[in-house]
Amino acid sequence: MQRERRQERGVVMFITILLLAMMGGLGLAALESAGRDRDTAGYYNRETAAFYAADAGISHARALVKKASSPDDTIVFPTSGAPQKIGDTSLYAKSLVGGGTLPSYYGDPAVATPIVRDGNGVYTEGMSMQSKGAKAVPAYWKINVVGRGTDGATVRLEAKEAKFFYLNAGSY
Repeated sequence: MQRERRQERGVVMFITILLLAMMGGLGLAALESAGRDRDTAGYYNRETAAFYAADAGISHARALVKKASSPDDTIVFPTSGAPQKIGDTSLYAKSLVGGGTLPSYYGDPAVATPIVRDGNGVYTEGMSMQSKGAKAVPAYWKINVVGRGTDGATVRLEAKEAKFFYLNAGSY
């Protein structure tokens, strides 16, 4: 039994090459998408490190306000010339090799005083806050902090803090 030879003109090879080209295109698209996802995650991580540094600065400033002994105290806070570094060098070893620094925070240079008293409040919660003739008066502070990530990304945060001081009747 002899087979009949058909005239094949390379249709199978053409379809195979077409499928390989389509698969290659899909592979390149997947690589491009993965690269964009990686870049986006990197930008998010930069911003997150800077945010957490600023948040640490806000916590530090709030602690300084809590230690104030008078509503007229001037609170000293790190400046951009001498920022407060946070973190451990072992946690940021890769960033430091590339010329980066540890995350840090400092008072916002865009404002004159990063921690400034923002007036006294009136306590109106339905009870008398007095102690031995002195009235409790809340003093408010405005806090402006900049957090800097390992690669220079910055985040600015503003917060308010209140502390009650017991003042004599003539001083409020």
